[in-house]
Amino acid sequence: MGCLTSRLWHRSAIHRLEEPVLVSDEAPGNHMCTAVALCNFPPRRSDEHTIFLGDRLNIISEDDDMLTVRSTSTGTEFFIPHAYVSKVHNRWLFEGITRRDAEQLLLLPPNYSGCFLIRESQSSPGSYSLSTRQDRGHLQFVKHYRVNQLHNGWFYIHKNHCFSTLTQLVDYYTGSSNGTYCQLTEPCLLQDSNRVIEHRPSTVAIQRSNLNWRDLSRSMIQRQLKGTDQECLVSEGLRETMQAYFYVTENSNYED
Repeated sequence: MGCLTSRLWHRSAIHRLEEPVLVSDEAPGNHMCTAVALCNFPPRRSDEHTIFLGDRLNIISEDDDMLTVRSTSTGTEFFIPHAYVSKVHNRWLFEGITRRDAEQLLLLPPNYSGCFLIRESQSSPGSYSLSTRQDRGHLQFVKHYRVNQLHNGWFYIHKNHCFSTLTQLVDYYTGSSNGTYCQLTEPCLLQDSNRVIEHRPSTVAIQRSNLNWRDLSRSMIQRQLKGTDQECLVSEGLRETMQAYFYVTENSNYED
């Protein structure tokens, strides 16, 4: 049932495109379908390569719910479940992915503000959603637009601009010349490099204090520095805490 639904969705999507689907971004004559990994897929052996989220794949063959894919970066072939990948048509039409999948892919490097993809809507089956990355300073997020459809089959995000095909819609919103709120740059970028994940501990910044407890005495803590430009060594709250500490420990010897 899942495969049948996928095929029906594929045919429906192709019918709505203005031009024939480009099944691959590779050289002409290569008819392998392009796909993208939706998660990290561990290798069977420690000496094998692996697949990472966002990696570009070529589908070699399909067998029920399993696929034979080849990594474009390493050339390694994998036999993985269909649910682990998404077929990509015309570079921007991603088959069978969720809203969360779209966000994970678009937030990966080397994507940047305006990178986008179109996917089937989860809330409205049979319709489409446009997901685009937005960068605002140090904040990166993904914004989702519903692609509505009129009774005559035309598509629109805003009713002022309707298009007979998804390709026309994408072309209109791509670039900065249209002056609209939905600015697209280029389709979601897939990973082609062979990446290695290194688990390194987080760097901890240690700030050395200018205050040496060994050099302090009760008189220094209690001293008021009124009427001078000398900076107090400790704050009032810390001073009270230290006074209580000295009260308890002043008759005892302690070492670090």
